[in-house]
Amino acid sequence: MDISLGEAVAAGVKLLSLPECFSFIGSREGEALSIAEPLDGSILQGYQELARQSKIWLSLGGFQEKCPDGSRLFNSHILLDDLGTIQSCYRKIHLFDVDVPGGPVLKESKFTAAGSEMVVANTPVGRLGLTVCYDLRFPELYQRLRFEKNAEVLLVPSAFTKVTGAAHWEVLLRARAVETQCYVIAAAQAGKHNEKRESYGDAMVIDPWGTVLARCSDHLCTGLAVAEINLDALNSVRMRMPISEHRRYDIYGYVQRDMSYEKSSAL
Repeated sequence: MDISLGEAVAAGVKLLSLPECFSFIGSREGEALSIAEPLDGSILQGYQELARQSKIWLSLGGFQEKCPDGSRLFNSHILLDDLGTIQSCYRKIHLFDVDVPGGPVLKESKFTAAGSEMVVANTPVGRLGLTVCYDLRFPELYQRLRFEKNAEVLLVPSAFTKVTGAAHWEVLLRARAVETQCYVIAAAQAGKHNEKRESYGDAMVIDPWGTVLARCSDHLCTGLAVAEINLDALNSVRMRMPISEHRRYDIYGYVQRDMSYEKSSAL
């Protein structure tokens, strides 16, 4: 972590995104629950100190946050600002209860509680929409983050399985970028964690036109992919192809736009 953070600071990075399960991946059933902590626990405090020392925003995808009653955990995406303050906490809505073809049977809901709220946050690199991994397969969430919550950058920290990642990872990420006209930042766990668990990897950053701007040179190894978030370029894409204006809400329903952000942005 220290090496990657130092490299990020040296490269002028303002926001560093870490993948799902960034601090811990268990090898035995229930192990994640046993180490889960509340947001004021020592694990997260360590990352808060790193953010303060480096003066960098941290997107921490997939933190094992202990539920208040201790019976289960939340799969939480935590956003820290450059002072180490928790700016946002998104608790993963869609839980991965899947029999992966040619892969493992995973039941995330056995120890994890589902979240119930969408989360966006204003940052120096744009307005972020926070998600986690399996959320990627539910375009409705990303549509609402863009057209209702005015997101400009979508974060998708993940630990995609090897089988599903090879089949669907990049195509889903690029689809979310194109259909929302947002940047997508997809930090990803990579390689074999233990005898039962292997992640696909291939972290990348995608622009609103669907172009992959940066990706780790070796998708199976830890690395750093750096790209510029250009909001002028984003607005140009949206202006030239105004899908927001062309949406037929009269046919498939309306969404309640977050006008408070639009008003504050105009000031």
